[in-house]
Amino acid sequence: MMNRIILIGNGFDLAHNIKTSYDHFINDYWEKVMHKLRNEVNGNITTYLNIFETEEIKIDDVPGGIYNAGDWVKGETYEDLINILENKNLELIFKNQFLEMLTKKKKEQNWVDIEIEYYNLLKESFKNKNCSYGITKLNKDFEGIKILLESYLKEVENKFVEDFGKKNSDLSLRNKIGSKIYSPFKLKDFTENAINRKAQNEFHIFQNNLNALNSNLITLDELSDESRQLISRIGKDGTEKEIRKLLISDSSVNYFELMPDEILFLNFNYTFTETLYSNHTSYYSLTSKKDITKQYIHIHGTTDKHDRNDVIFGFGDEIDEDYKSIENLNDNVYLENIKSIKYLETDNYKQLLEFLNSAEYQIFTFGHSCGISDRTLLNTLFEHKNCSSIKPFYYKKDDETDNYSDIVKNISRNFNNKSIMRDKVVNKDYCEPLS
Repeated sequence: MMNRIILIGNGFDLAHNIKTSYDHFINDYWEKVMHKLRNEVNGNITTYLNIFETEEIKIDDVPGGIYNAGDWVKGETYEDLINILENKNLELIFKNQFLEMLTKKKKEQNWVDIEIEYYNLLKESFKNKNCSYGITKLNKDFEGIKILLESYLKEVENKFVEDFGKKNSDLSLRNKIGSKIYSPFKLKDFTENAINRKAQNEFHIFQNNLNALNSNLITLDELSDESRQLISRIGKDGTEKEIRKLLISDSSVNYFELMPDEILFLNFNYTFTETLYSNHTSYYSLTSKKDITKQYIHIHGTTDKHDRNDVIFGFGDEIDEDYKSIENLNDNVYLENIKSIKYLETDNYKQLLEFLNSAEYQIFTFGHSCGISDRTLLNTLFEHKNCSSIKPFYYKKDDETDNYSDIVKNISRNFNNKSIMRDKVVNKDYCEPLS
């Protein structure tokens, strides 16, 4: 029995043109601010605007006067807002300091990882007791960002559902991805030990078939197409070595049943994009008649308020050198947003462990960077004795470069044993882009 895990990250949503990245979220926040500001300024031209305020920010010291939206509220971005306020000698005050840090970090480097920034600030608060941004205020601000993010993701997903079915332009994309999900195993992707075990098992089946034929317990026609092909190829004196050679060849699917028994969609997103691929019969046309069992785990929860699977948003790196010291503080406020603790609020993690322990498995990474914000969980997945292969599906850029190397570097950080990592991670020659 061999299974497969589809490890789904944000890049999977982005491949389907679902704008769920942190960058999209922050850009949308400031678009909404600009829209609200325009509406308030333009609401009543005879009213003096003395203050503009949301839960997260306020614009203060607005001089008296009559403002018209067409006169000064223009643009959609944070940069547009800053330019406007500078021209009007107005001040932007952040009530949510975490939002301020995220916005400025994104402006500086054109991207931001909210969970990593949170953990960096948490550690700063822990190490520097005189830090002006204490853990209580940080957690409060982080909760405000979490609420905004949940609301944004629900909007994005609703739009995706509304648009789905109105167009067929993504049919080609779904066929490409679906054919990867339900592809047969390629044993050359696996560890040496896994290949040897598979060869031993297939040789045992081969011998049993021959014995049954020789004893007239079955006829040749009663064997599977693959078994008949194998006997025809290597003959009745075939050896385990010959079977091993066939298993790692490009023609292996002709001689062995290599479809997964079970596929687990392990979604780290809060959306349900994986449901596009729930029907395996739509995506593979091999002679295999295997009815593949599917499981779906949203390990970080969802935006669906009715599925009792609340959003888990925080940090998950118990391997980090500072984490043990933070635990030893005996102050639960520092552990409020640690993912591995939040996992205990549902049975998702228990279901995942049951799957890992049930049989050998291969991991496909679909749009997951494998970064350190999920290192505790990824270490469990990658270093488990039943994990025999980790295959990154990378993103190919317009300039023909790709992020395979970045993914592998991140994967390596989730391993304590680097020699095992090098055996399990599939080399780039055998990998391909996700879409």
